[in-house]
Amino acid sequence: MLSKIKLLGIAPYEELNNSMNIVSKQFAEVHSDIYTADLEEGQRLAAELYSNGYDAIISRGGTADLIRRSVSIPVIDVSISIYDILGAIRLAENYTKNFAIVGYSSITANAHLLCDILGYNIKIITLDDALDAGEILDTLSKEHYEMILCDAITNRLAITKSLNTLLITSGFESIKHAYQEALTIAQHLKRVKHEKNILAQGIDSQKQDFLIFDEAFQIIFSNLEEATEQALMKHLAAKKNLDKESQTYATIKNKIYRLHLKRFSADGVSYYSCLIKVSAPPVTNNRLGIRYQNHAEVADIFATKLLFTKFIPEQAKQELQKIKNDYHAIIIMGETGTAKTSIAYQAYLHQEIHNNHLIAIDAKLINEKMWKFLVNPSNGPLVDANNTILFEHVEQFSLADAERLIAIVKNTKLLQRNQLLFTFDTNRSKDEAIYHRLLVELNCASIYAPSLKERKNELSIITTLLLNKINIECNKEIVGFGPNALNEFLAYDWPGNLNQLQAAIKELVINAATHYISEHQVLMLLRKERLIQNFSTNKSASFTFQNTVEQPTLFDYTKEIISTILEQNGGNQTKTAEQLGISRTTLWRYLKED
Repeated sequence: MLSKIKLLGIAPYEELNNSMNIVSKQFAEVHSDIYTADLEEGQRLAAELYSNGYDAIISRGGTADLIRRSVSIPVIDVSISIYDILGAIRLAENYTKNFAIVGYSSITANAHLLCDILGYNIKIITLDDALDAGEILDTLSKEHYEMILCDAITNRLAITKSLNTLLITSGFESIKHAYQEALTIAQHLKRVKHEKNILAQGIDSQKQDFLIFDEAFQIIFSNLEEATEQALMKHLAAKKNLDKESQTYATIKNKIYRLHLKRFSADGVSYYSCLIKVSAPPVTNNRLGIRYQNHAEVADIFATKLLFTKFIPEQAKQELQKIKNDYHAIIIMGETGTAKTSIAYQAYLHQEIHNNHLIAIDAKLINEKMWKFLVNPSNGPLVDANNTILFEHVEQFSLADAERLIAIVKNTKLLQRNQLLFTFDTNRSKDEAIYHRLLVELNCASIYAPSLKERKNELSIITTLLLNKINIECNKEIVGFGPNALNEFLAYDWPGNLNQLQAAIKELVINAATHYISEHQVLMLLRKERLIQNFSTNKSASFTFQNTVEQPTLFDYTKEIISTILEQNGGNQTKTAEQLGISRTTLWRYLKED
């Protein structure tokens, strides 16, 4: 059984208050609280009280109009009926024939109708916001009208001007009609609220998160926490055009939400129902070959850990700025060890929409099990939304893997939900067709990461920055390079690029005997680097340490290379020494050391 209807009465004048109190007692199913307050005072009072469990408000005329602007519950106007106006006219005729009717349209509309029917010739003036009631009353006074029939607002003003007035009041029947209307509306709304509450509790009892919203993304129903609700609505609104039925994913506070949407119509208006299921987020950095980082983590890496911004060529930065709003996929190409990852991270940080996570996937480690995870409906990276997905080392893909990824991207409309990045090592490519297929089929922008050999003019500053970084990491105080040491160091081509350069500087810093890196130290390191480079380009060589060495030194590397090449030359020391560019004495010294 529904509880009593609770009504708030705001009467513009005391007489109406008294009449409303009398009528309210005729309705046993109603509880009424009635106050006297006119216009702005009535509006303020209603705004303060209406949320105290009231089902509707009853007021009159201009006061009722003002209250409607301030409350979210029904406001019923106690009307002035034709009988109320006729009664006032008959009463006025007992005093004089020279009277006028002044008031707002709620009075004057019925007054005109009554006069037309009965043939009365009575002056009727309708007030509105553009008319000055004071001036109208002054004019009527000059025209010698002996009485003014009016509403409460005009009545108070006329009294200040010493005019005779007759207040047109709402009779008991009009008040009773207002109560009946308020009761009907309130009972109906109470039933609707009761049914809505049953549905809401029924959904909650099934532990099911649910949303209903309209095409303007205004929420009609929700049983979610407010923060989650607003975040999901922001995610859905960003999609703009939703299909009749679709499934999408949103990541909010490290939780993945699967959203099943259906569009339906009610009374010619379209709405969306959204069934929401929460999946456990993937364990960050805990799946082989996949790495999750949020925006703050990537920004921190950029700012403090790897000097990424210094690694990125200025031309690449400019290209990123030009294409960031026009491409949803970018392929970054260059030799191994160039600034490809730095450029990819910069592209992610430029994102305004797809910046929930940077999800890095190592293409070298992709297998059938990983493919299944990538498209897992619960938490697969390729079915999530608003992320940047970075495929590293895509040159290691097979052509079949590349075609599979292209098909997934197109069939799932991945680029409508995410940004896609690729890094491609040009010197390790298995099949050049992979690069061209990704470039063309996914409409990728292409950015080139130049080698250090092409960045000779920047090598000095990069070396200085790395030296400072490694000093801090290794708790060393190396001031710089000794005489001629830096020239020798910078003259080398560094085929391994930034990776090789950073490892070399670290070795120099760790092994430096003074505050300066000596020329001898640089020459020894470069000799080792050349030996390793020469050896690595020999396709028939198979280089492995025969003895377990936890931290190989320059001597260990050199000895192992000499032993391997000596074996290839059938033990011929003279040929081996000539091939390596060392004397037979030096070769013999390495071979005899254990």
